[in-house]
Amino acid sequence: MMTRAGTVPLSDLQFLEIYFNRRRLRSTTANLKKMLAEAGGDAICNGSIFLRNQQPACHLKADGKVYKAPNYRAWAISWDTPADFGVKTVPNKDRNYMECVHLIIDGKKIYPVTCGADMRYRAPRTAIGTKNGRFAYYVSRDRRTPEQLRDLLAASGWDNAIMMDGGGSTCFMDPTGKGFTGDGRVIPFFLVWKKKSGDACEPEGEKPMVEINAYSKAKDGGKKLSTHFKVKEFACKDGSDAVLVAPRLVMVLQSIRSHFGAPVVIHSAYRTPQYNAKVDGAEHSQHCYGTAADITVKGQTPETVAAYARELMPDWGGVGVYSQKGFTHIDVREVRADWNG
Repeated sequence: MMTRAGTVPLSDLQFLEIYFNRRRLRSTTANLKKMLAEAGGDAICNGSIFLRNQQPACHLKADGKVYKAPNYRAWAISWDTPADFGVKTVPNKDRNYMECVHLIIDGKKIYPVTCGADMRYRAPRTAIGTKNGRFAYYVSRDRRTPEQLRDLLAASGWDNAIMMDGGGSTCFMDPTGKGFTGDGRVIPFFLVWKKKSGDACEPEGEKPMVEINAYSKAKDGGKKLSTHFKVKEFACKDGSDAVLVAPRLVMVLQSIRSHFGAPVVIHSAYRTPQYNAKVDGAEHSQHCYGTAADITVKGQTPETVAAYARELMPDWGGVGVYSQKGFTHIDVREVRADWNG
């Protein structure tokens, strides 16, 4: 799956910096890993648009040095320290900012989107901004127009969004080499970030960018979602009528059922926020969006089920192994997450 999307609490950002590709390395997997290692970050993605001479096309300031200062004011990602990262008007006194195409400002979608004709077509896209006060990123090989990207991010709950360069520049990489490249072009500057050390529990989720269907347990409980699964199996255990289910989750569970040729028991799928809090679920758990299920497969260990789930979702989705409790957590978030409970 060629999408990387997520959020990081500002308090959990160890550093956020603009990295300059001074050796003009091509954006191959090996070179992205090399640059990320040099910066010491957890992730690297492409930055804003640039000119043929490799100079920035928009406002750009890094570590206190101004690299581009057009004669206008604009919205940009801007920060002095990671703790005060946000989307602000530039130029300003922050030590870092990077301008490009603003899509969402203070929760309001921008109409019309202002950008050059060469950026209006459907193409792979990168966006950086804030969501619920957190640092937010979206990097995808899925082809979208700027307006389609704006609408997608707004529906996902972004507060502010700046679209970066796209097309063949779109790239993302983590230290293990998980990610994707564009067309291998030389990109003059990137965005690199590193999180502080986290814990081993289920990662905090976020509103997923996947299709989610709503059902009524009373009216639709017997409806078949696939060969072996019905709506009622995904209902919240508190007895509430509303049921949220992501078709992608059903697809993954059906694949697991077909692979093992054995019944799959869903112990917990959709949860209302109230029920999730009652059972001490992770804040913003994927269960609350209808994108997660805790399951057992007859005759299989949680580890075996998790291993096959990871084969189905090599670059995305959450897989949690709860050996002592005897079940496997599966969710269909956009980014990969693995843990032991």
